[in-house]
Amino acid sequence: MVREEVREVNMVGWRCVMCGEHIDPLILEHRRKMRTPEGAKRLLEKAGIAELN
Repeated sequence: MVREEVREVNMVGWRCVMCGEHIDPLILEHRRKMRTPEGAKRLLEKAGIAELN
């Protein structure tokens, strides 16, 4: 992992040099919320997605 600045959102995150995956504080927060069905439902409702399968 290498430190990388994301200028569009003015954040510092991490990028994997092997696969290119990018991790920043917002991604980590969404992953934390997606751990529970209730948190996932709230995130998806905010995004305009109607239901979970």
